[in-house]
Amino acid sequence: MNCPLYKPLLKYVVLSLALLLACSTTFAQTVATPTGKEESVRPDINAKFLDPELNPQEWIERFEGESREVFRSRDAIVEAVGLKLGDTVADIGAGTGLFSMLFAEQVGSEGWVFAVEIALPFVERIGELANERGYTNITPLLGAERRVRLSPESIDVAFVCDTYHHFEYPHSTLASIYHALRPGGRLVIVDFERIPGVSREWTLGHVRAGKEEVREEIESAGFEFVAETEIEGLEENYFLTFQRDD
Repeated sequence: MNCPLYKPLLKYVVLSLALLLACSTTFAQTVATPTGKEESVRPDINAKFLDPELNPQEWIERFEGESREVFRSRDAIVEAVGLKLGDTVADIGAGTGLFSMLFAEQVGSEGWVFAVEIALPFVERIGELANERGYTNITPLLGAERRVRLSPESIDVAFVCDTYHHFEYPHSTLASIYHALRPGGRLVIVDFERIPGVSREWTLGHVRAGKEEVREEIESAGFEFVAETEIEGLEENYFLTFQRDD
């Protein structure tokens, strides 16, 4: 698709779709989330991504450079996710669109990729990039801090790479992911190991929870732990798979 109207209309389409999906999930979210407002587990961790002046180009080198472990191991990670032709996957915390583009190839023309981001400039960039590369099976979607804004039972796989530690409201966000997954759908988490005395100081200061605590939080949200997968090249990150427990 190379429509000259695509770019100026992108923001309207993304926001309109987000509002529509949010309305369709209101009932499901109410059921999954207890009464009362969930407190932030890490206030302001997403402040820079919520800045409307965020420049995606400044993040490309950081997210798509050889210094980033998950970038170097991207092909092995995609293989381990195990997508099939026709699958629908949500890349939650899609950033600059690295994995969204790779997933679009994996699921083929019969499948679909929702690139979910809370940073509108990233959402816009992913739409432009998909347009440039000719992908017609990617929907850039503006997510929210407490929910992913996907319709109930609309995806087969939720992929969260180096983003779980940015879930400021993990209970609410996990509830929205749970409802977005079809029965038997999978949640894949790639995130930083946080081991005092072993992990880098940056990790200890930036990542709030270690692997075991993350697993406990996800299981308490109704997911069943499936496996931890060893990925060649991953030393600071782990790869966990969970399943919607129905």
